[in-house]
Amino acid sequence: MINPKSYRLFLVLLFIYGAVSTHMKKNYILTFTLLVFIQFGFTQNYEIVRETQKLVDSRDIYLNSGTRAQFGGKSRTYIKFDLPKNTVQWYYSFTTTKGQSGTSNLNLAVQLTGMVADPSGITSSSLSGINIPQGVATVDFYLLDRTNLQLFINKNGYKHYPEGMAENTKQAVVKVDDIKSGSWYLGIINPSSLNGINLNVEIVAITETKKLITKSDTQQKAELYGGLGWTNFENGDYEKCIEYCDKANAEYKLGWVFANKGLAQLMTDKESEAMETYIEAITLIKKQPNPTYIFGEMINDIDNAKKIKPGLNGADEIKQLIEMQSG
Repeated sequence: MINPKSYRLFLVLLFIYGAVSTHMKKNYILTFTLLVFIQFGFTQNYEIVRETQKLVDSRDIYLNSGTRAQFGGKSRTYIKFDLPKNTVQWYYSFTTTKGQSGTSNLNLAVQLTGMVADPSGITSSSLSGINIPQGVATVDFYLLDRTNLQLFINKNGYKHYPEGMAENTKQAVVKVDDIKSGSWYLGIINPSSLNGINLNVEIVAITETKKLITKSDTQQKAELYGGLGWTNFENGDYEKCIEYCDKANAEYKLGWVFANKGLAQLMTDKESEAMETYIEAITLIKKQPNPTYIFGEMINDIDNAKKIKPGLNGADEIKQLIEMQSG
């Protein structure tokens, strides 16, 4: 699980180190220590902090029918919003009622905040669990930039972004993650020619920032042991990898170290032990920073191990288990 940038930095420093002194070339222990320092001194020093930011509070909007809009009122409108810095995705939710009666509060921001606080993050399954009041009248939503907003208002050949579209829908939660900055507009149309509708809309952004992690001495020591374990894994010494992983977790339990140990157990045909180790790894990783990234690395490591040892017993079952956790 070597970070590519750290490894490239190691190669540069190693070149300089070798060029400075031929005597130092003999000191392979120093070289190895340098590798471990770079690998774990420059990686995993930050955790990703995700937060919700409400852009548009629950807003009630009444739209007349198309026919009646000719005699007053309007059948289409828009909402302007500005995406904050470090936005990684944003959502809007809505529900509808017929006529001019009010609608229930959506509480989208509150529900998303609870999901962001979960280490596993917002998954497709958790998103489907967001509670939105049942709508009774259909409405159309279109995501527009400033140029197309005026065309939308004038009903004159506007273009919209498909990712943010919801047509002929009574209620929904819509996710957008391709557009992450700038000022945008949700164009809204009542498609009914006879009935007016009342709708409630809320828009929430998810921002992502890096936060420096302060590590204890025991955690840093565990990472060094873990690094030694992974180096032995790459050298094909799987028993030695397991030994160093055990030393690491005796100091401080790290999910990725358990994952490396589990992979080494698979390579030594300890399938049942590997499954138990991976379950421990998954449990820890879900509580530790950046679980989605680490789960992805675990899957990559299993795929690479299968190239070395095709038909690796238990690998597919464990990979499926990890994929279920990563959403």
